[in-house]
Amino acid sequence: MKPAHLKRGGTYYRVCDPSWRDPADTSFSRRYGGRWNPPGAFGALYLNADIAVAAANARRSLASAFGDAVAFADIRPERRPDLQLFTVATHAFVDAITPDGIAALGLPAAYPDGCGHDVCRPIARELHDAGEAGIAARSAALAHGEELAIFDTHASLARRQRNGRRKFAAWYPGLA
Repeated sequence: MKPAHLKRGGTYYRVCDPSWRDPADTSFSRRYGGRWNPPGAFGALYLNADIAVAAANARRSLASAFGDAVAFADIRPERRPDLQLFTVATHAFVDAITPDGIAALGLPAAYPDGCGHDVCRPIARELHDAGEAGIAARSAALAHGEELAIFDTHASLARRQRNGRRKFAAWYPGLA
């Protein structure tokens, strides 16, 4: 596989549980896996390119846990997710955004639609083993949105912004 690359950097966002002491910790993703890392193999820091994607991922996570039975308005304010801002150093990441990048990875043109974690994980393992920093990918939570999965071997590319933790009411659009 010869992946294409995109330069990415700047401010990125991570939705996190209010109880998390370190929103940069990748141990949970290492243990359970994610779209771009198989369980038990290596960790990945999953970031959102903007607040709209972060909000969509927060809604997706809530729906995964509770279905349509619970909305954020039903959850006590102190239990609603925080948002941690990160500064990502400009770097070349594997391209899972453009049509050419997606084709180079052997993914279907409609990715991420109809493309489960089981398809992405072997690709991620190969890329990780080849020393890639991570993957800039189309968001599965929001059409036309972007996410960034930084492999734990390159976690130093992402730094938490000082005073960059936001409570739900300060970041989530339309609900205080």
